[in-house]
Amino acid sequence: MKDFFSLDSKLYKYCTFLSEVLILTILWTVCSIPIITMGAATTGMYYVFTRLLSGREGYVSRDFFKSFKQNFVQATFLTILLLFAAWIIYINITNLQTDSFFLPVQFVLCYELIITLIYIFPVLSRFEMKTFQLIRTCIFMANRHLFTSFTCLILFIAFVALCMYQPFLIVVAAGFYAWLTSLMFMKLFRKYLPNMDGDIEYTNAQLGEMEEAEKAKQASTQTAETHLNDSNNI
Repeated sequence: MKDFFSLDSKLYKYCTFLSEVLILTILWTVCSIPIITMGAATTGMYYVFTRLLSGREGYVSRDFFKSFKQNFVQATFLTILLLFAAWIIYINITNLQTDSFFLPVQFVLCYELIITLIYIFPVLSRFEMKTFQLIRTCIFMANRHLFTSFTCLILFIAFVALCMYQPFLIVVAAGFYAWLTSLMFMKLFRKYLPNMDGDIEYTNAQLGEMEEAEKAKQASTQTAETHLNDSNNI
């Protein structure tokens, strides 16, 4: 019985995790009220969860506000930019004729906007780079890892549906979604940077090297497949 209530027990770890999710959800909700600060709040929440998944202990509220303040300007600018892009796409879709050539283009842009949005704040929470390089990197990653993108999107829809069916779940929904997607993002980030858990932030140059390495890997794979097909034809 003593072990059951010890600091190393599964019950204690579960309660600690649940309290962290609850605290982060409350902080995220309060800091997202102006809407345009939602990006900074989301970045702060992902920063805390990815630190925890890296095995780094800390104070939830302190780490949240550290990232919130550090990324506030960039994350807020990105939020406004993405909201503006979404508004433009919405206006175009609602005003274009159904037989217009540009209507499918708008749906493609909407799709790209959504999957990029899934990545942009988690990536910002772990990497330090200029705004438009961040956008370019997130577009690349979102289209390169479609399984992760679709899984995150399905999870988001599922959480929204659950909250509509059981409104009391709102108090933990955002935190649980961020935690589940953080598991996927950290697994993805480690593919590019095996020492991901050693450092929290990376520079523009390191991110550029990461992207170039992935492109080189793809080119190498395509070259190998071409040689294999040629040999088969012989």
